[in-house]
Amino acid sequence: MGNDIPKNITFAQQIILMKTKLTPYLKKIAVCITIVSIFASCSSSTKLMRSGNYDGAIYKATKKLKRKKDKEKEIITLEQAYQKANERDKEKIIFLKKEGKPESWDLIFSTYARMSQRQQNIKPLLPLRIASQGRDAKFEFANYDEEIIQAKKNATEYFYAHALTLLDKNNQSDARQAYNELLKVKSFSTNYKDVDKQLTRAKDIGTSYVLFKMKNATGVPLPPNFEDELTKISLNELNGEWVKYYTTETKGMTYDYTILVNMKNINVSPEGVKETNFTETKTIPDGFTYALDSKGNVMKDTAGNDIKIPKTKTISCNVVETYQTKKAIIAGTLDYINNNTGQLIKTDPIASENFFENRAYAAIGDLNALKPETAAKLGNRPMPFPPGFDMLLQAGGVLKGMVKNIIVNNKGVIY
Repeated sequence: MGNDIPKNITFAQQIILMKTKLTPYLKKIAVCITIVSIFASCSSSTKLMRSGNYDGAIYKATKKLKRKKDKEKEIITLEQAYQKANERDKEKIIFLKKEGKPESWDLIFSTYARMSQRQQNIKPLLPLRIASQGRDAKFEFANYDEEIIQAKKNATEYFYAHALTLLDKNNQSDARQAYNELLKVKSFSTNYKDVDKQLTRAKDIGTSYVLFKMKNATGVPLPPNFEDELTKISLNELNGEWVKYYTTETKGMTYDYTILVNMKNINVSPEGVKETNFTETKTIPDGFTYALDSKGNVMKDTAGNDIKIPKTKTISCNVVETYQTKKAIIAGTLDYINNNTGQLIKTDPIASENFFENRAYAAIGDLNALKPETAAKLGNRPMPFPPGFDMLLQAGGVLKGMVKNIIVNNKGVIY
């Protein structure tokens, strides 16, 4: 009956204690019966029974009878569905016991628990009178306490022993199965042997520990704290029941996987300066002259005014454009490595660049000759080039976001 039920008490006391401890489990059985029934709530109890959904039929009928106890059709359906449900469950138990598989004790236990809960749901309605037949509906009730206790004891012993066998294999998949079986042990008997210790052991063996780190394979020195900044990524939201991510390596800890930012190309271009000259011109008014006739006299218009001829001149301005450029590039791969086998299980290319450019303008000549858009650029001055390390740090910031997105999208790679 499990180590948490003392042996020096009466059987009746053991039954009471057992019921107390199994109450949450039995409640789950009741909830399961209810859920199954709710899914079929659109069908009548009779249709449910004919389709073989006996517990659904029982739920439907009892629900109606709670409101009105004289519905003979529901009473007859309840009587028949209850009998058929119990017959099917008893046949299942007989088969499982004959089959003799120790792992079946959990199913035997839940079947007995379901039978017990089924009759508990009906008892409050009794008696149910079938007036047209001059009788009360018949329901066979039994006390399944002893069977439940024995099935629980056998299931507990089996799952505990089988979990230890799985843990001795010392691999993740078996450890995770062992963990689930130990949880069943704990649901049956909270303090059974050293179940908590074994749960911790199963959790440790079954969990995949992942280290996120960086490697500079280029031979090019990186800015101070570059690696710390790049690996300063929060991966806590990726932690699951069986996967734990770490961004800081702990001495003495073994990691099952490594996610490696493998730097393969780091380059800062020379400072580029290119000068371009161009000239802009404009024709502007430049006074006037008088129109003369063939005799050299000033010509008049019809109003008697002197005829004037506008004069123009062309002005120009030479513009010097200075184009400054500098580029920093970081490229490599994000590698997923199984540390237990040394296998590269996935790799994704990563690259980021930081580009500096500036255009400066100087003018020589008549500024009035410039187009408005050209004149607006004259305020642009040459700028000092940013240091290469600063550009690499900025490129690293972009790369950091890219790496985080890839890890999130590849969450299913490690499990």
